[in-house]
Amino acid sequence: MVQARPTLTATRRWRSTAELVAALTGRDLQLRYQGSVFGWAWSLVRPLALGLILSFALGKVLGTGITAEFLLAGLFPWFWFQSSVQAGAGTFVGNGGLLKKVRFPRAVLPLSVVLGNTLQFLFSLPVLVGLLLVNGHGPSTAWLALPIVFALQLLLTVGLAFFVGSVTVFFRDLEHIVDVLLNLVFYATPIIYAADRVPDSYHWVTIVNPLAPIAESWRGILLDGDWPNSDLAYSAGLTVAALVIGWLTFRRLEDSFADGI
Repeated sequence: MVQARPTLTATRRWRSTAELVAALTGRDLQLRYQGSVFGWAWSLVRPLALGLILSFALGKVLGTGITAEFLLAGLFPWFWFQSSVQAGAGTFVGNGGLLKKVRFPRAVLPLSVVLGNTLQFLFSLPVLVGLLLVNGHGPSTAWLALPIVFALQLLLTVGLAFFVGSVTVFFRDLEHIVDVLLNLVFYATPIIYAADRVPDSYHWVTIVNPLAPIAESWRGILLDGDWPNSDLAYSAGLTVAALVIGWLTFRRLEDSFADGI
């Protein structure tokens, strides 16, 4: 009985943390669409609108042959990543009053932000799949690899959210720097172009950018039924590094958050 108590306490702690993450995620989603008529449907507008505009500009005007489904297969995962990292940068600063008044696991704040955007992405997937089916891109055995690609992007996003959120408490300019860097990452990631169009001399860019193989894997699986290639292994290694660095940075700085805010 004595030995069972630590395990029981740990179980209760994990359960309480999970319940707090769920509560904060629900609060974030509720506040985000409070007073909105269409609610979460607005999360579909940006990728759909941008996909249609770019398919017209790049595919029709410039004659590249890029289609809307080609773009949407990359834009939907991109907006999940972008929204999560942007929101993660301000998660601790934006909850400064809560951090100073209440003791709770600080890690639930970036986790709830990422989880909220992840749920939005999952809700949008049926729309994306429906559009792909209408355009003749049906399911294939390669779809079995989708959970792996999803998990890698989720872990990468969590690691970056922990890092930028923690550092922003003490270096507020980082929140603005993140916005600029995300614009650069967008063009350094094969979203509006295919990875095989990148010249060999610049192929290293798609390897050091962990999101590039992930984005190409989404498109390859959904559009062509192709299994992810070996570049995804590089992405997995960089994802683990980002997750470890993000977590260690958070643990190193979390005790000073109240003073920094």
